[in-house]
This record gives sequence, C-alpha cells and structure tokens, in this order.
Amino acid sequence: MTDVSELRCWPSCVDAIDWSQDGIIALASDERVELLFPHTVSFDRDQDSAQWQHVPLQVPWFTVEESPIKEPAPLANYSIGEEISASAPVAIAWSPIGLGKHRRSALAALTANLVLSIWAAGVKPQEASSWDRRLIINNALSEYFSSNITDDPGHDALSLGERLRLRSRVRAFSWAPALPNPLSSATMGTRLSFGRYVIATCTDDNVLALVSVDSPTTTYGAEQCWSANVLAHVVCTLDAETMCPESSFFEDMLKQQNHISHVSWSPWVIRGDSYCSLIVYATNEDVRARVVTYSHDGLKLGDEVVYPGIEMRYNGPMKWSHIVDDTTLSLALFTTTGIVHLIMSTSDASIVLRSSHGLDERWDQVSGAVWDSNQLPIPRLHVSSLLSTLQSPTAVVEVTGSHVKSLDLPSWRDQIANSAVLFSARNDLKGNTKTKVWGLATSPLGDFIATCHSVHPSDMIEYGSPNDRRGTVAVSALRQYRQIRQSFPSRDASAEGVLFTIKKLLQNTVEDSEQIPAFVAEMVEKLAQAYSPVTPLGDHETVLATVDDPIDLDMMVKRFKRIAFFNPQSLKDRYTILASQACDLKSSCDLQRTLIAYRLALASQELLLDLSQTSFSTDVRNHHHQLVSLIHTLMESEVDKSESTRVPEAMEDQDQASDMIVAVPETATTESEAVQLDIAQSTTDSCDFCAAPIPFANLFTAACTNGHQFPRCGLSFLAIKAPGITKYCGICSTPFLSEEYVLAQEMERRVAFETEQDDVSRTNGRPEDTATIQVRTDENGTDAHNNAQESLPDDRPDGAKPDQHNGTATVSTVEEGPEAVTAGKTRRTLPTTLTRVLFLACDVCIYCGGKFVG
Repeated sequence: MTDVSELRCWPSCVDAIDWSQDGIIALASDERVELLFPHTVSFDRDQDSAQWQHVPLQVPWFTVEESPIKEPAPLANYSIGEEISASAPVAIAWSPIGLGKHRRSALAALTANLVLSIWAAGVKPQEASSWDRRLIINNALSEYFSSNITDDPGHDALSLGERLRLRSRVRAFSWAPALPNPLSSATMGTRLSFGRYVIATCTDDNVLALVSVDSPTTTYGAEQCWSANVLAHVVCTLDAETMCPESSFFEDMLKQQNHISHVSWSPWVIRGDSYCSLIVYATNEDVRARVVTYSHDGLKLGDEVVYPGIEMRYNGPMKWSHIVDDTTLSLALFTTTGIVHLIMSTSDASIVLRSSHGLDERWDQVSGAVWDSNQLPIPRLHVSSLLSTLQSPTAVVEVTGSHVKSLDLPSWRDQIANSAVLFSARNDLKGNTKTKVWGLATSPLGDFIATCHSVHPSDMIEYGSPNDRRGTVAVSALRQYRQIRQSFPSRDASAEGVLFTIKKLLQNTVEDSEQIPAFVAEMVEKLAQAYSPVTPLGDHETVLATVDDPIDLDMMVKRFKRIAFFNPQSLKDRYTILASQACDLKSSCDLQRTLIAYRLALASQELLLDLSQTSFSTDVRNHHHQLVSLIHTLMESEVDKSESTRVPEAMEDQDQASDMIVAVPETATTESEAVQLDIAQSTTDSCDFCAAPIPFANLFTAACTNGHQFPRCGLSFLAIKAPGITKYCGICSTPFLSEEYVLAQEMERRVAFETEQDDVSRTNGRPEDTATIQVRTDENGTDAHNNAQESLPDDRPDGAKPDQHNGTATVSTVEEGPEAVTAGKTRRTLPTTLTRVLFLACDVCIYCGGKFVG
C-alpha cells in the first residue's frame, strides 16, 4: 500500500529531500523549498481532502542586508559565479529537534550562491508567513576568520580579503546528531537533555569549521535573537601537486583541490563520561576523518586519518548507519565504481573492515541513499540514481561486515515504475518515457520511505511551460504493514511522527471500525515497550533546593521533567490519548487527562516554595493546590466514609486507578505551609467582564458565577480570559498559555510583588533574598566560557550557561532591569520561578506529547 502526494517543482527537478523528526518532508527545487505537512488532526479513510499540506519557502530570496552585492572575483579566486548566482537551493537538512520554537527542528538550506542559512517557523508552522530566515552562517564564518586567517597560507596569490571571501563560502555542511541519553528514557516528543546544536561546514579554502547555533529556545528566552559562533576549525593539508594557483588552464583549475566536497557527522557513542563520534569529509582524491570527543572539558578534534583510493568528487553521498555499538560505526560511501562500505573504529577512526559492491556500471550520479535497520538482523541500504534507477537491477543491498549483497527490487521502485506506465498511457507515449529519481528519505520511525521522482518523454522534446511540469513524492512502506505493527522502533521522534505511523497502520490493517478500540490498546502497549520510562530519581536526588544548596535552572527543569512529564503512569495515559487521536476514537479520554493533570499538580508541590516569588507563580501554585483538593474531594465522594482509603470499584477496572487514589500529601507541616494551603483552597479567579468570582470546579473549563465561560490552561489551570495569549497542541488542540504571555506576567507582576515583600521585610526587620538568573558576559558580550574550546553538546537541556563560574544560578539582591545591554548585545535577566520551571519542563503537550502551535 502506497501513499502518493504530488507537488509542483520548477522545472520538475529537486536537488534534495529530507524528512524531519517532526514529520515534515522538505524538498529543495530550483526556485524554492517546499514543505509537506501530513494532516494529523482527524482520520477518515474516505476523505477527499489532501493528505499533505504544501508550504512554499522562498529560500532563494535575499535582501541586500542579508546578502550584499558582491564584486566579481579575480581569476586566481576561481569564482564559480556565486556573485551573480540565482541562489537556487542545492542542499537542505533538518536539525535535531529542539532548536526551533516550541522545540521543533530548524531547516538548514545551502543555496547556489554558497550561502548557508537557517530557517525556522514562528507561531504557525503550517503557514508560509510564519517561516523566516533566522540566521546566516556565512556571517559567523566571516567574523571568525577575519581574525583567524593567518594559520595556513593556502592560496599565496590571493589577498587577505579574497582569502576571507573563500573561507566565508560554504560548499557542504552536516548537522551534529543529537546526543544519546545515557539513561533509559522516553524520547517521544521531548528529551531530558537537548545539548548544543553544532553544524560542520566546509569552505572554499579547504577548511572544516564547527559552528554552534543558538536560538531563543535553547537559551530559555535569555537571548531574543538567533546567534552562531565558530567553535573550532581545521585546515585540510594538501599535497603540492594538488595546488596550482598560477596556472591559467581550465583543466588545471578543475584538478585543483580548493574545497571539501562532502562532509558527514556520525552518531555519538557513549564512552564513560564522554561522547565520541567521527567527522568524515572528502577531497578530490581521498576521504579523511577525525575523531570528535566531547566531555566536560569541551570539544576535542583528533588527528586527521586519510583513506586513500576513495574518490567522491562527483559522487555521493556519505551515509552513516543507525546501527551503532560501543566500538565501531558503519559508513557507506559512493564512488564512480560503486558502494564502499567501511566499519570504522570510534577510538582512532581506523578502518576495521572494508567491503565494496558495484552499481551495475551506472554512469549517472547517486541521488539518494537511506539505511533501513529497524527490526532487521542485517541492515539494508536503499540506493537511487538520477537517471538509471529503473534500468539498473540494484536498488537495495544487504550489508554485513565483509559482504554486500543485492536483494530483490523494493516496493518504492515498483511505485516509480507504475508512475512511468501511467504517464505513458496518459500522453500516448507507447512506453517512451524516462524517469528521474531526485532523492530518498525515511520517516521519523524509519518504517516508511519517501521517493521524489519525475517522468518525462524519451523520444521527443518535452513541450510546455515549467509550471505544467510536476514531480511526485511517493511514501511507501519498507516492509509489510503487519510486520510494522508487530513492534515500534525506539527512536528519537516527535508525537507527530508516531501519529503518522499509527494512522498508516490503522488505514491498512484494520478493516472494521469495531476493531479500533482493540487496536488502540495494542498500540498503547507497543508504545510503552518502545518508549520506556526514564530512570527514576535516586534517594539522594531531589527537585527541591535550599538557600544553602541551590540548584541551577537547567538542573531543576531536568529533574522536574523526570518527575512530572516522564511519570510512568502518565506516559501510558499519554500514549492512550495519542493513539485515540490517531484513530479518531469517539470515546472520551477525560480520565487519562485528569490523571495526568493530577500527577503534574502533585509534582509541582515538591518545588521550592521560594520559587513562587511572583504573584503569577503564586496564582499557579494555588491553582495546583485547588486541583489536588478537587480530585481528592471527588474521590472521597465515591467511597464509603468508613473505607475512604480504598479504591472505588468503578475505578478498579482502570489501569490508572491505583495511582489516582493516593494519600493526601502532608503539606501543612508548618504554620506557613498551612496558610499556603488555606489560601490555595479559598482563592479564586475573577471574571474580566463582570468581576464575579470563578470557582475551581472543572479542570478544563472555567465559568464565573454569572455564566461567563473561559477555557483553562492545560498546564497552569488558570482561566484564559484574553485573546492572543494562547498556544495550542497541534494534535489534541488543548489550549495553553503562551511563553511570551507567561514571561510578561512574571516580569510585570514581579515588581509589585517585590515591593510588597520589601514592605513586609522592613516591618519584620529582615531582608528577603530574591533569586534571579544572572548571566555573566565578557567584554565582547559573549558568555565567559563561550569560546573555541567550549563546544558542542551540553548536558543541560538547552545548552544555556547561566553562570559559567560555578554552574549554578546566582542569588543576588541586586535587581537589574528586564534587559541588560553589554557591548551592543542584549541578554535578558530572567527570574527563576515556579512558572518558568513548569513551562520549560513541559515543552510539549503533557496530554498527548504533540508540538505546540500558535
């Protein structure tokens, strides 16, 4: 069974295709980048609406400020015309999840003018106006190399200005994969630790540079703009015969080694307290590699290792396998003679085993290659070439350590052949067609493959405007649907990616609507097996903090996420809601939603009381108290007074009942905490229309005593009483207060709260400390330790560095304004409050795991 989606490409050609962990397919055509969003809200096997929504991005459009007009380069520079290029996209790649807004992926796009830019969505990813170019990596390279260009002369005939121009042009790039989690964790939708986001770039002067990318999301809102910093760079050493700068012959210029053509970053391998990976890059005549080691000391690049006899200048790509053990990594390379498979050591980048396989003597370039290693004892490699995919018998190979063997034709190749037959019949071509396959990509769970191809006549000129020509994206299953249904692979993916797979399984394996409840229960069990709970906190670990033993914001967010978001019972309830949404099951999931909210409210009570230092955080804490009291009241009304601690029979049939009936926490152990509890039980919201009180009688809706109704925030449980302050789950449509509104409330109501506290303190004769995040910056306006030695992944969830000197949030009585300007850079000083911890830890929907929109 194959899902087919058509899209327009001008002129019916695609340079790259990539499928993000968020479930979005991106295609780079000659004139723009096209994004394909699967519809995830409802399911109907008979629906006539399109299954994919198309969003165009005008990636080639640059303003003069973004890409200034360039003067023609001298002959010695060997310009390829980048100063007059049409800036067509030539390569795209999604970042690991977490870099964009609402912890989504960002899109890196390389255009023909050798500019690498980062695109990310704002509030509504499915609208083209929400996407924008957030960052240009070339600017960071130019700023860095303007003071670091004297290490290797390279082209002696060029001036420093022209050499800086060469080192600012990007020819190839590769994102660093996400760090593996050393703990057993549920990675669906979010992560305990996101790490740093680093992209490896290859410039026109044989330089490999590692660039760190930060966004407002990764800095917890402290930075309001995107930024990039070069962490380190290495110069590729070359033989003397490969350099002929004084030659004026075109053939000599083509042979000259002036840039790295390919680069690929391997997955990370855990080794003790550090992480190891390999960066592999190609010159004109060989392939080279370096070991990358990350530890608490920073990022270290090992010595260069050369693999001679592998020429990839006009071939490609490089593909790492998903199967990784502790000592070796698997890599597939494509040369003019075929596939070269390497098993490489992670300790010194040496080749442990090497094997090769021919590609039927095809002369055209390999356009796509993807690994299929899910639930297979031996991984498989799917390969496509631009023109000879249908003519060549080799489309998928089975790869072992020392052997590569061709297999039968896969289903995606049959789909392309069927498209060619249909095109011939529609246009009366009598089989005179040719097919171009532009690329391959796998789904977030690795169980589906997307092919991008176009069909053309082979015995005549293809008439018609480019607007009439179309490419086709076909999504095919890599194996039988019943085999996919047997188990889910445990991979980093968003809830949207899991939702896509569940919908496909429902569409192709469930024949009767009466079987849907059983199917939902089966999917919940499969998800629970694939995405197991995180390792619980140890006895010595706690989410609490004291004045004598402060915990920084990052550690507090991570620990609260382990307690609240990754609660084992909440995970199973979340999977139930997600599977029900995928199947459009009419039965209510209110019990599961209530249990998730109840456990979250209980977990928030363990946070330090001093975190409620603003009136807004106090309101949120009070509402959580009221929720717990409401649940306990409802539970006690269902049982006999003499057996108030027993589970009601009506709830014993539910798997979560034993977790719902818990002893009321003894929070009122002191007089101050008792006062807090009394306030929480008596405080109510007031209506903005009539000022009437809003009692806490429902978890999801709020109504004042005069009948005005409002939705409740699914996280803080406050009534949402104004427009424009809400974000929604993209799957279950649950409303939440937006981060911007929450931060504005914290900053606005903090002044009034502190003024009141100061009056009380002066009355009592004792000052009150106020905990704030103080970010120390150096004279250049950057973090004190944010230099070339500090780099890549960070064990903290966002990679932010609140205080590099002691690793903790600074407690200070000195209050600054909401923004601190240092050397032209703006970095906000934000309070560490309960609400910030709550919203940062629950960065996706707590009920189904979906990403936020709005």
